[in-house]
Amino acid sequence: MAQLISVTMTLTNEGFMTMASFFESELSKSLLVLAMAGTLAACGGSDNNSDNDADDHNDEEHHDDEHAHTGGRLIYSVSDDSGLNMYDQTAEEADAFSTDVVTTSATGATLVLAKNGLTAAMLDNGAVSIVDAGLEHLAEEDGHTHDVSSEPTTLTSGITKVVATHEYFSAFDGMGSTLIDAEDGTVVTAPTSDAYPTLALTGGHFLTFMDGIDGATDLEVVEANGDSLVTPVTLNCASGGITASAQTEHLTQVLCGNGTLLTLIAEDGETETAFYPDSDAESGFDNLTATFSENDVIAAWNSETGALTLTKAHGDHPHSTDMSENISSDAILAVAAPSDEDTEVVGILGTDGVFTALFYAAEDHSVAFVSKDTFVIDSEVTWAAGDALLAGSTAFLAANTGNNALYYMDAHDGSDYHVHGSAISNEDLGNIASAVFAHPQEAHEHDHDEEDGESDHDH
Repeated sequence: MAQLISVTMTLTNEGFMTMASFFESELSKSLLVLAMAGTLAACGGSDNNSDNDADDHNDEEHHDDEHAHTGGRLIYSVSDDSGLNMYDQTAEEADAFSTDVVTTSATGATLVLAKNGLTAAMLDNGAVSIVDAGLEHLAEEDGHTHDVSSEPTTLTSGITKVVATHEYFSAFDGMGSTLIDAEDGTVVTAPTSDAYPTLALTGGHFLTFMDGIDGATDLEVVEANGDSLVTPVTLNCASGGITASAQTEHLTQVLCGNGTLLTLIAEDGETETAFYPDSDAESGFDNLTATFSENDVIAAWNSETGALTLTKAHGDHPHSTDMSENISSDAILAVAAPSDEDTEVVGILGTDGVFTALFYAAEDHSVAFVSKDTFVIDSEVTWAAGDALLAGSTAFLAANTGNNALYYMDAHDGSDYHVHGSAISNEDLGNIASAVFAHPQEAHEHDHDEEDGESDHDH
């Protein structure tokens, strides 16, 4: 489940595939664990646009020992206490919730999930540490876990922001940025930026952000040593600084504070990588969420209006499709994308508690709407800023802080997405400050000469 991109509780997701196989194993294990936490909703199919929890029948047949080594770990900080806490899907019932799995010096440490889903950067009172979720060997045949652990980096003070960028974290202290390896935290040689964390690009290049004239921010694609390309590639935010960024392997989008959406496409060549910039001066968006689709898709959305557009890289230019008419909610709390590259779906949590699984197809030159599953997660609770939607490999996890509740949405055995289980548990869920869902990602081998990525989900 998880931002997948690391997800902080401001819910920018700084932070889904073959639907039958891994979905079933990932979520069925979660049900075993949830029994200790509170109410476990029975799993059942959900009709589109239903406004109930879709708990039609019990899923006990999925509770087999073969699923004992699946799932993930929700690791989170809270606003009223120090330390990191955990909800562990891989553990036995009595051990599912843990407190202080990692010690921190302050309350509300910020967590950013690495692209690999197994480690996270922890920003604690200006210092950066690497949190290892202990799941590296979970997906193996004799899968097992280790304790959550953390290791300090050389960035011990003054850091104000961390973002995940390819296989790195980029840390910013207000004057300069430093790239570190996402697995062990070692410093990586890379050009610095003085306006926003430097982003890594494909082909060993980087995107820098420098303060410009009259409040502008100047972006440039540079070599590892900071030199400009032979033909310089630049973009510009005229004002407002940088609000958000999102990346896939070949597509980078940056949202300026004045609403301008900048797009940068990297196209692999035989000997070098070519870069193509694009700019939309009046995008109308305030958030970005990267997907893990092998077709390089990013969702840009507006939390207040409910607008959402999917953009993919196509050669030297982007193609965007407005998906807003497929979202029933008037406003959006969060958007998340699963980490399985073979499933093209984004999850959308509306302020009205409606969850939408929006299926798209991006194999051709543009992004096309396929279908959607829509339902009310829980008609008895309200949703507000601070609630979260995270994604794992194939399923989604929603955290309702007002009700101290977790909800699991999946699709398996050809069914629509539905609420698979829910838990009302520890009071500290109501004080979550930042959270990530660490999980192993399923490896795929693709034969692009044949049709692949088929799913049992009938859409």
